[in-house]
Amino acid sequence: MKVNQNLIRVMNVQTHSYETQRMQRFIKKELAKQNLGHTKDKYGNIYVTKGDADLYPTMVCHIDTVHAINNDVQVVQLDDVLLAIDTKTKKRYGIGGDDKVGVYITLELLKQFDNFKAVFFLDEEVGCVGSSKADFTFFNDSTIVLECDRRGYNDFVTSISGTKLSNDKLHNDIDYILDKYNRKKCIGGITDVGEIADNNPVQVANMSCGYYDPHSDNEYIVISEVESTKQMCLEILQETADKRYEIDLDKRTTYGVGYGGYNAYSARSWGYDYYDDWDNKPKHKTKNEALHNTYADSFKTTAECPCCNASEVWFDDYEQQFFCLSCHTYVEIDDNNVNIDAEYMSTITDEEYIETDTLLYDASFNQEAFKKDVEPKLLNNGI
Repeated sequence: MKVNQNLIRVMNVQTHSYETQRMQRFIKKELAKQNLGHTKDKYGNIYVTKGDADLYPTMVCHIDTVHAINNDVQVVQLDDVLLAIDTKTKKRYGIGGDDKVGVYITLELLKQFDNFKAVFFLDEEVGCVGSSKADFTFFNDSTIVLECDRRGYNDFVTSISGTKLSNDKLHNDIDYILDKYNRKKCIGGITDVGEIADNNPVQVANMSCGYYDPHSDNEYIVISEVESTKQMCLEILQETADKRYEIDLDKRTTYGVGYGGYNAYSARSWGYDYYDDWDNKPKHKTKNEALHNTYADSFKTTAECPCCNASEVWFDDYEQQFFCLSCHTYVEIDDNNVNIDAEYMSTITDEEYIETDTLLYDASFNQEAFKKDVEPKLLNNGI
């Protein structure tokens, strides 16, 4: 497969939360190549306005990753896959597709429009610190705002933590594009567009963009899926370029009670009573007992994720493993200390349980696909 040098160049930039200087310099050089200026807010987020117009298609991304700076890392391409290797240890290392893929797509789309806006946020991985401090008036003349900051390929996120990101006004105009690229609307995890949605009426969306196993040394990128996502964003932004899509701020939060916790997935949006039999009389308190329960095969636990500290760890019945819905990673949890989150399971709706179970199935499918398609190539190349 042809080497995508622009994508590889972005992937080779080392960046980590609170240590984003290299990526900032890289982005500024890329903007200079396009003769584009930029501004920064007090926190250091980078803002770009290209052209002079009443309305601007807009992309955002975050420029930090969870992976520590490692000067010995080299990006390797194996057919349609990019991954990273520590050249000293000869072991895999996280490539940082979350969210270097978003940086790449944002930089590339800046080239495609005469009038365009972009923001490169700092320090999303430690709780959306950069975007929480953004100048939200910057988006007052945005048509819509898109972000590519989700693992996998098929998801198009329309709500986060009880906040509605987009509605039928936008969906009706772009559904044919989502269908073309086999995207499904879903609930998603906390990211920068959620901060925008809480502070500006513009409609926003996040989406899967072709990276897998984020927040782990096994992270990898499927190049064709990155390029397909880039093309889809281009078509969506072209389709919506002539008007602004809004949701009144007082109508954005629709699901009631809040849910605390770092980087929580979407528990705030999951209400109402589906698992009635869990109310006041949880039948199963440990993993092994729950596996025999007739109400849920996969279930939310009370465990904290060892990777991101979020209380969003589910037992995945497909893989018989624990999976964090916040960082989208299979994690190691001590079985003896795992309890079902009975209070949560008593309030989840039928529709939302099915959606979560589908996410777990997708994760299982992606893991099996990696074992089938990618691991043999690694072995053949001595990796």
